[in-house]
Order: sequence, then structure tokens, then C-alpha cells
Amino acid sequence: MSEPFVRALTVAGFDGSAGAGVLADVKTMAYFGVYGEAVCTALTEQNEDEFVAPGWVIWERIEAQLETLFKKHCFKFVKIGLVEKAKILKRIVEFIRKKSPDAYIVWDPIASASAGFHFLRDAEQDSFMEVMRKIDLVTPNQDEFAFLGLGLSASRGEIELGKDFAILLKGGHSKDRDAVDTLWANGLQHKFSAPRLVGNGKHGTGCRLSSAILANLALGHDLVSSCQMAKEYMNKYLASGDEGRLGEVF
Repeated sequence: MSEPFVRALTVAGFDGSAGAGVLADVKTMAYFGVYGEAVCTALTEQNEDEFVAPGWVIWERIEAQLETLFKKHCFKFVKIGLVEKAKILKRIVEFIRKKSPDAYIVWDPIASASAGFHFLRDAEQDSFMEVMRKIDLVTPNQDEFAFLGLGLSASRGEIELGKDFAILLKGGHSKDRDAVDTLWANGLQHKFSAPRLVGNGKHGTGCRLSSAILANLALGHDLVSSCQMAKEYMNKYLASGDEGRLGEVF
């Protein structure tokens, strides 16, 4: 008898070009041998070069999708991506915690699309901080890290990085020669470095990185190892050409 699938869930936006959102998440999970299922939070209007509109899905439709999937499976590994506002993120997290209390939840906060469309609202910073305490890993880039007040809060002693929740600060948007991601978890700091690859025009890299981490966690790897393997995957993906050659599950 064959072994059951290792499953994971992504709750994120739909990108018809498949470069970001749930399609990219499921493809990334499949690369690692994890069966991804999905709930849509937004039906975006975009292509590889342009973001037109977010097409937000109302909470009742998000909840109905979650209810239907959790009726069949109790997901232990969940990635959350694009959300309209803190209230929606809170409802998603609370739903997951009710149905699967020990689920490992990763949130990839998306402040803006690569094409320049902005999402997160300044007035909701405190609300995001409140719900993040119920999440296991948050994976912001430098702008999102600043927006969420993580660095400022840490300097004031309001939170201890790696104690309330783990944070992976992505280094892809820095100007350094290497792209260095920094993980704070369990009071320790870890760094993951790779040569910077630029000019390939790909979007959705944050979606893929967080999904790669989640997939490796679902396969039984620890957080540090999962981040390292996800970093190696991203380096391979970014070096692969426009969207990967035919036959490669990118």
C-alpha cells in the first residue's frame, strides 16, 4: 500500500500568470514532493509585467473554502500569503487554530506587488502585530519588516525576536553583493547566503520561498534546515531562466 500524501495548505491570492500566489505555491510544494491544496483570498488581475487590481475575496467565501477543505483534511502545515487587511488575517489564523490547534503557520506578508501596487495599510500595524503572535513564522522583506515595526519593536524591547514567533528577514531587496536572509528563532540568529541574481524579471519570489520552507517543514525537517533548503531552491529557480524549462517543476 502506498504511503499517504504529505499535504500542506496555501491561503493566498490567485495570479493567472502563475508566477506568484497559490499557483506558484502549489508548484513549489510539488517540487519538494508535497501535495498542496489552496484557498483563494484574491482573484487578482495581473500578468508577468503588470498588476491591475487585487480582486479581493470576501471573508464569507474564504471561510467557505476553508470549511470545505478542512472537512476532508486536518492540515498541519499552512502558508498564508496575500490578505486584504489585518482583520482577514486574524480570521484565517483563528479558523486554522480552531480546526488544527498545532498547525505550523507561515505568513508571507505582502506589502506591494513587484509592479508597484501597494496593499498593507499603515493604520493596521498594531493589529498585525497582535495576530502575528499566533503565527509560527513570518517572512517579510526589508520594507515589510519596517512596515510591521519588527525592528523598532525589538529595539524598544517590546518583543524578543525569535521568542514570540520566528522571523525570516529576506535579503533579496538589499543592495549587498550577496542575498542574505536572517532567521531569528528560539532566541538564536541564523544567516543564509547566496550570490545575488538580478535582472531576470521574475515576481513571486517571496511566495515561493515561504512555500519551500513550509514544504520542507511538512516533510519533517527542522526550521533552520528548511530555510537553508528553501534558499538553495530559490537560487536554483532564479538561475533557471524566465520561468524554468519545460519539464522542470518550478
